[in-house]
Amino acid sequence: MTPTQKRIFIALAVLIALTRFLAIAEALFDWDEALFILGVREYDVVQHHPHPPGYPLYIAAAKAIHLLGVPEFRSLQVIVFLGAIALFPVIFFLAKQIGFDFTTSICGAALFAFLPNVWVYGGTGFSDVPSTALGLLACALLLRGRTDGRAYLLGAIVLGIAAGFRPPSLMIGAVPALIATWHQRRAWRRVLLAMLLGGAIAAGSYAGAALASGSTEGYVASVRAQSKYVREVDSYHNPTRAPLRELTDFFFVAPVRQQAQMTGLALLALLSLAAGIVKRRAAPLLTFAIFAPFALFAWLNLDFEAAGRYAISYMAAHALLAADGLGVLAARRARVQAVLGAMTAAVLIVWAWPALRLQRGSAPPPVAAIRWAKEHASRDERIFIYSGLGPLTQAELPDDPRVAFFDTAEQISLMSGDAWIVDLKESDGAQNFIWSRRNPLWKIVRRRCFEASAARASSIMVFGEGWYGQEGTFRWMNAESVTQLPVLRGSGTLRLALYVPVDSLPSPPAIEVWMNGALVERFVAPAATIDRTWTVPSRADAPNELRIRTSAVANPAKLGRSGDSRDLGLRVDALTWSPIE
Repeated sequence: MTPTQKRIFIALAVLIALTRFLAIAEALFDWDEALFILGVREYDVVQHHPHPPGYPLYIAAAKAIHLLGVPEFRSLQVIVFLGAIALFPVIFFLAKQIGFDFTTSICGAALFAFLPNVWVYGGTGFSDVPSTALGLLACALLLRGRTDGRAYLLGAIVLGIAAGFRPPSLMIGAVPALIATWHQRRAWRRVLLAMLLGGAIAAGSYAGAALASGSTEGYVASVRAQSKYVREVDSYHNPTRAPLRELTDFFFVAPVRQQAQMTGLALLALLSLAAGIVKRRAAPLLTFAIFAPFALFAWLNLDFEAAGRYAISYMAAHALLAADGLGVLAARRARVQAVLGAMTAAVLIVWAWPALRLQRGSAPPPVAAIRWAKEHASRDERIFIYSGLGPLTQAELPDDPRVAFFDTAEQISLMSGDAWIVDLKESDGAQNFIWSRRNPLWKIVRRRCFEASAARASSIMVFGEGWYGQEGTFRWMNAESVTQLPVLRGSGTLRLALYVPVDSLPSPPAIEVWMNGALVERFVAPAATIDRTWTVPSRADAPNELRIRTSAVANPAKLGRSGDSRDLGLRVDALTWSPIE
């Protein structure tokens, strides 16, 4: 590089490194992050701490940070953050070794750094970004190793480390390793040493994972079970998985579900490949050859819902080829290509900015709900948590005796009204935590965990005789309804918000509210809308029985107002039963 090029490279490397701070997540988001946290806390792949095959060197690196007193999740983030910083110089180095010119290399590296999924996941606890950085570094060293024996050996070592972080790194490094080995074939001792060093590091990592898990037999069984799950559930072998032709867009064109930007990059990449074929330029074709194997593997075998994360490793090809495509459009005029590259990066930055703000500025809804329940539940109050949040709960509330898990609301006893419920959905009368699905983050990460709630178990009610089905936010009853309410300690607060169809009745009806056979209040409806609250004793040994009666009903069909033939007594817009705070 010329002195000017070196200054440009250093300035951009520093600037892009600073932008990585903008992606640092406030808390863990997904299942895998929680399993990584548990692995840092107590490594045992048999217990899925973390999930097979165990990502041993990633967890070992995080454990080293954790020994300094850094919390488990932040320890993972440190490793991911360092990987995110390394991506720009590493892919620039790789692009140069592939054969791209300076402008294409610098533009491609910048575009890759600002791809929304690369940027967002660079602030999380997932292993994809640091393993990608190591894998790309290995590729660059191996390609340099075509003529440099020391780079060849170092590339084999780094590839072994990358595999210890995440096994798919081997697929990324396969083509550079074969090319470099072909060039080094006459130095057979060096080739043998490289294979021994790289293989020993990778194999030793997973042998260590098995030993650290306490049972090598259990480790092997867990890896086989995970492989079976991937084959039968995530891969094309699953008959219920979407057809491969429908998943082509997810994996190859738009892993980030922002069609316009991703399609634009893909078209630029195709332009680069087409120009490379016509003009017999090796760099675009070598780029494709390096990253195509893992892209094909992901398309065939991995969960398309997480395509945005899995694609991080091979979207380096999208970025480099798109930058080269800009060079084709600019007729290889470096300044024009640089301007086009800066404009493309700016589009990606502007689009991704709201996602970064959301991830950095607030805890994901499930974690926020768990923390809310932890803060508000007393020592003797149970916390029922939806079982789908199991690993996140273990990460946030380790060994908390108050915690119990449920799959359906029916599993929570009506005897537990003072307890708390954390669920993976919005709930009426609950403390709801919501990330808007209009935010770009919804198009980047796996589409789940954007809603959660924390509420008293007293919000669980069994609607019995006299009730019609839920209709949005309200429910109609006929002349008399029966509802079972959970047990509370002492008395509780009962609130009813009613709509009375007085415009369809000859006179305002008399309404009675009964709790456990005792009259709470009898009154004549003073208006169409009523909102009343009472303090009522709760049973201690059985669910409470709430009866609501009205002296008149309206039948819309008989009145000729609609085809609704139900007898409508009262519309209940809100019914809450809660402990007295």
